[in-house]
Amino acid sequence: MILAAGVIEITNGGITKVVARKGEDKFSLLEQVLEESGFWESLEKRFLESNKTKNEFLIAIKPNMMMAYSRTDKSVITDPELVEYLVNHLTGRGYTNIALVESKNTYGVWFKNREVDRVAAFSGYTGKNYRIVDLTGEAVAYDYGGYLGAYFVGKTWKDADFRVSFAKNKTHFQCYFTLCVKNIYGTTPEENKFLEYHRDREFDLVTIDMLKAFPVHFGIIDATVSSDGVMGLKADYSPKYTKTIIAGPDIVAVDQVGAEKMGIDPMKSRFHRFAVQEFGLPDIERTGDMSVYPDWDNVPEHLDDFFNLGEEWHGFFNFMGFVSAEMDPSFPPRMRSRLVLGIRRMFLSILKLISRYE
Repeated sequence: MILAAGVIEITNGGITKVVARKGEDKFSLLEQVLEESGFWESLEKRFLESNKTKNEFLIAIKPNMMMAYSRTDKSVITDPELVEYLVNHLTGRGYTNIALVESKNTYGVWFKNREVDRVAAFSGYTGKNYRIVDLTGEAVAYDYGGYLGAYFVGKTWKDADFRVSFAKNKTHFQCYFTLCVKNIYGTTPEENKFLEYHRDREFDLVTIDMLKAFPVHFGIIDATVSSDGVMGLKADYSPKYTKTIIAGPDIVAVDQVGAEKMGIDPMKSRFHRFAVQEFGLPDIERTGDMSVYPDWDNVPEHLDDFFNLGEEWHGFFNFMGFVSAEMDPSFPPRMRSRLVLGIRRMFLSILKLISRYE
């Protein structure tokens, strides 16, 4: 299988291993999955090819972090303890140039104090043995060609020698699921993502162009605690304790397995369809627990079509995005209208009720 621009690394003669393990101890689980999926071999291979020292070799880890809204509900963000556990193992092997990367998102348009470093601290990231990088603040010009054309990229993501997508296991009303491929959408530099990449561009095509230009070398899905249902991307008041971690060197293959474990046809997602069309889907050697998550609630059929059409009416859907966004008091609303805030309180009460019965 020929892949565009070498974006997805295929191992074992065209067969890619994807490992999914279930267990009670999340740290032991991560160690096991990284070992079995060939993470350390993939890293070592890239390091040797770079002709750099381990102090120079730049590892960029992209978690799902900027959707953080609560100190108690961690089902919508990559577990910071798992990310830092990975960092500690990397530094233990001599790799010291490690960056955790994120960019600002639309929550910063609706709420105050949503800078990347503040959200990181709120989420529990310490910055020990790594640095936290705001890709929005370090954007540089880059010509992607294709759909995206002349645009921007965060310098750290651009310069990285080894890129990791450490995604969260969640549903998404616009693309059914958000896993390793969709997680890379979070490297786009603009803060007002809803305006820039939903109304003015197509957010899935933007992501594919970024993947073509800047390959991701390994994918990990944190499915220890998961967020499902219609609002899975934003909040889950009754999260699923799925106790699983999935990993592999081909993020399209990892997402294929991740979606299958949700009990959904992965090709329903535009993100996944476009990724398969662009990069191909290798033969997958599935190892571990491939069972469907019990009592999992997927997004209803065709809801993605509704939102993909509706986002063109930016004003209304931007308003609906704000009123449906739960947020800790650490991030107060920018909107001061008592009427709008009253509507938001009512809307959130309804969403909480719905979530508890999903």
